[in-house]
Amino acid sequence: MIVIWGTRTAGKTDQREGQYALTRFAHVYWIPLFPVSAMWVTRDGVGHQTKMSGKSVVAGYARTWGPIFTAAGICGLVSLPVAIVAVSLTALAWAWKDVSGESAKRKSDLNALAFGTRCEPKLLPGELADGIKLELDRKWAVISNGQSPDEVARFGTDDVERAATAYGLLRLAALKLPSSQAREAEGHANRLAEGVRDKLALGPGGPYRT
Repeated sequence: MIVIWGTRTAGKTDQREGQYALTRFAHVYWIPLFPVSAMWVTRDGVGHQTKMSGKSVVAGYARTWGPIFTAAGICGLVSLPVAIVAVSLTALAWAWKDVSGESAKRKSDLNALAFGTRCEPKLLPGELADGIKLELDRKWAVISNGQSPDEVARFGTDDVERAATAYGLLRLAALKLPSSQAREAEGHANRLAEGVRDKLALGPGGPYRT
């Protein structure tokens, strides 16, 4: 008997403009067993490593195991409630494939402008996040006009570059702040995202691209 095993990618989520999250799973007969690594694809299958995305992991399992448990429920091999949960998780997992909602799309676009990758900051490995922050700090020193990122969020700006850089710094800062301050930084970043809704003109920029 030939046993097919190895690793494979699955769990594509948060796709927008050709970028998305993926998880690499150990598999037997292409059925995912456990996650071994994660990546963010930025173009043509190329990208960077990330921390494990819970959403991508669940999607990778649900899109394969969900139909299996659904079929087992139809055949009476598992209980009806288990089959219903499997169907629901499968549907939810496919709904996660693309970024949905205008707010989420703006944040994805601002991630691309600020970082050069649409990956959410919380998934960036520490070394990559630190490198991006260093470049954003250098850029901010030139374009800040004496303001802090949170001041730009409070008072607004018509300069998309300043808005995106301030947004990026706020979101990266939130990763290392205590919970209450992190929520405040994320709130400022969300305010910037709302303020540039009609002004985004995406290019290849961002420190990751560099």
